[in-house]
Amino acid sequence: MSLSLDKLLEAGCQADTEHKVCRTRGGESCAFDGAAIVLMPIADAAHVVHGPIVCAGNAWEGRGVHSTTGDFHRRGFTSDVGELDIVYGGEKRLAATIREVVACEHPCAVFVYATCVTGLIGEDLDTVCRDLSAELQLPVVPVHAPGFVGPKNLGNRIAGEVLLEHVIGTAEPDVTTPFDIALIGEYNVAGDLDVVEPLLRECGFRVLSHVTGNARFEEIRYAHRAKLSVMVCSRALINVAAGLRKQWGIPSVEVSFFGATEIARSLRAIALALEATSPEAAVAGLRERVESVIARHEGDLKARLTPYTVLHGQRAVLYSGGVKSWSMASALTDLGVEILAVGTKKSSVQDEEKVRLVLGNDARLIEDISPATIRRLFAEEGATLLVAGGRNRYLAAKEGWPFVDVNQERETAYAGYEGLVNLACDLSASVRFYERQRLDISLPGMREPAVVRAEERAGTIDALKNAPSLGAALALQGVDRAIPVLHAAQGCTFLGKVLALRHFNDPISFGTTALFTEDVVMGSDEAALRTLRSLDAASHPELVALISGGLSEVKGEDVDALVRDLDRELSACVVAVHAPDYVGGLEEGYLAAVRALITLAEEPTSGSKVAPWLVTVLAGPHLSPGDVNELRDIVESFGLEAVIVPDLSALDGSREGLSALASGGVTVRRLRELATSAHTLVIGASLEPAARDLHERFATPYTVLDAVGLRGTDALLAQLSLISGGHIAPRYERDRRVLVDAMRDAHLRISGKRIALALEPDHAAGLAAILDEMAAAPRYAVVPTKAPVTSRIQAREVIVGDFASVPHDIDLLVAGSHGRRTARVLGVPHFETGFPRFEVFGASRQMTVTYRGATAVVDAIANLLGPAHPIHYERSTS
Repeated sequence: MSLSLDKLLEAGCQADTEHKVCRTRGGESCAFDGAAIVLMPIADAAHVVHGPIVCAGNAWEGRGVHSTTGDFHRRGFTSDVGELDIVYGGEKRLAATIREVVACEHPCAVFVYATCVTGLIGEDLDTVCRDLSAELQLPVVPVHAPGFVGPKNLGNRIAGEVLLEHVIGTAEPDVTTPFDIALIGEYNVAGDLDVVEPLLRECGFRVLSHVTGNARFEEIRYAHRAKLSVMVCSRALINVAAGLRKQWGIPSVEVSFFGATEIARSLRAIALALEATSPEAAVAGLRERVESVIARHEGDLKARLTPYTVLHGQRAVLYSGGVKSWSMASALTDLGVEILAVGTKKSSVQDEEKVRLVLGNDARLIEDISPATIRRLFAEEGATLLVAGGRNRYLAAKEGWPFVDVNQERETAYAGYEGLVNLACDLSASVRFYERQRLDISLPGMREPAVVRAEERAGTIDALKNAPSLGAALALQGVDRAIPVLHAAQGCTFLGKVLALRHFNDPISFGTTALFTEDVVMGSDEAALRTLRSLDAASHPELVALISGGLSEVKGEDVDALVRDLDRELSACVVAVHAPDYVGGLEEGYLAAVRALITLAEEPTSGSKVAPWLVTVLAGPHLSPGDVNELRDIVESFGLEAVIVPDLSALDGSREGLSALASGGVTVRRLRELATSAHTLVIGASLEPAARDLHERFATPYTVLDAVGLRGTDALLAQLSLISGGHIAPRYERDRRVLVDAMRDAHLRISGKRIALALEPDHAAGLAAILDEMAAAPRYAVVPTKAPVTSRIQAREVIVGDFASVPHDIDLLVAGSHGRRTARVLGVPHFETGFPRFEVFGASRQMTVTYRGATAVVDAIANLLGPAHPIHYERSTS
């Protein structure tokens, strides 16, 4: 390898135009990384890194290369040399590592990589590999590319020499055709090859050998039998094409599959070269076939790009390297994007020449493409879009610029016609996302009302709706030393309690009058009296809520009269809650309970005054205990005191002991003093009637908020600042920055996705607001009941229905645990939130409100959606 290194280092760097090696010994990575980039896509070979953990540990799974062979190429094998190995030599450890890998994993071959440390101490890789090849009866190939010998591009070329010296020409294919090509320098990053290879087959070309994206070791061995070398990234592996030409007389063409213009040029070039190489190819009429393929795809492409006209006139700064510096410029131009400047720090002289061919001789090429230079291009020269590598994404995110990653860290295929549509989709999504952040276009009143329709079905299939009586009982969990008693058959209570227990994973207070046949026939007052008297004597509650469910309401029981009598008799305060299970759903029952609690508020005496520091917070049924705790912390940060009704925060797991009563919530004494609050904050529109009750009785002003996402939390903090006269604490300013950063990081994963919500109306409205800020307003929101907030849910269509109403054309379902089957049937990811949630630890601590809750939602959904534009591809065996 020493002669090759001399050639690559000296001739390459001194004769850039001819050999296309880096212009300097600098660069953004090292020779080891460059060699790994080329060789590790060979998916049925083991790749053993001989060195300390740093090289394998840092590089493992660092590139998003795809393979139809499996994920073996993503495994991380290393000798992990230690201090004693450096002193006494690590060759025995390396040999043992290779033997172990072969015994456990049975690879077709092993590539062994020298690193800086093992290269420096003079480890004899050649001898180790030669001996093990004979012992194990499979190729064990040394790769001499320690990082210190040069930059990444040099490592690419070293890997190419390894293939020429040890692999190519060592086997023969079973079948050859006049249309065989060796695809060189395409690594199938993000599945680029998965969309390009079907296009090549459509044109009549056969990829005999992949060098090395989506490759098997065996096919590289017979790359020398291809009729044509097709170089995709010639800067990296031009030496492989040169070696094939020199040793086997195989001609080559340089191509790019980024953008319609380059795709058409490349397909024509391949056809022309094959026809020149083989009379059989000429007779087959390849060029006519290629023209037909191009015409068909370009015709389809025009219609598919129509939704992305927002890109027309955008001004991009492009900073990639090698072939992409000109081919990506061509793709952007195809999409109507103006190229303001191209960074050339990682480009060869020939790359620069091709940029000028694409953009004209006056193309602006910038060698110093530092962050300061990019900032100046945006601030002073009107750049609107950054198209670059992954390390610039954070600069873009912090500055608030639309950005798309086109380098090796990306998750989306941008090659081929399909890839061009993906690129247009991602670019436009990023542009729209940042426009939305700048213009704040989702403020109330600026969006068209959602289209609301009710499912016309005789019954319910996979119910989304929960019982009003359950909603009422849940609200009572937020009152200290209270117990809800359901005036119904005991099964209603038992099943509701089990459901609540499974959701909260915490003790739930729930009583029942346990009505039987004789109670229904003869009257149930006695059963109610007996039950409440027993509870009062045994548990000494401060509050008992008698909830009339469907049975007692249909029977016509006078629950109000019964409660009046019991309130005078018992030591506990007793209230009636009317929550018939045939009217509304969980939100309606919860509201009924809150309005009943508010009736406990006493009229102010002549000497009582409104306390300016006291704020009543009506907490909606969609809020988790974690949400309630977060809201309390925010209110208190302004020097205010929050009276939260109901206060479910203790259901976060912090309660001690076991009791038949709810504990840790708002006290009855606090409920009686609600008239002294200076303001009422309503978190969830379903509770606005309760706030109106307080306003009508005590003239307490109120504000309805959702407290979610950027704008919702901004409004909450602004209102609290107005009430208190205080300033927003710095930690919330920090939380806001974190949310903005999370949204910018995740927007390409989420924007444009077809999302369906299946939640209670308040919860659906809140999460839809977060997604709308991500430029991903849900396509559908399915809610169990038609509530006042329904028409304000920021979704394209709101459906009043059940889980069977969830449309099939979605990419993600957001729902409680009852949505698991629906998501499974539809084959889509499922973000679990809302009520109920089963067997999910921490569900009660999950937050959706404020900046922190929105950040958690954005992160969770982005991780569920995974890499954008997944492509499923089956490799041809022909």
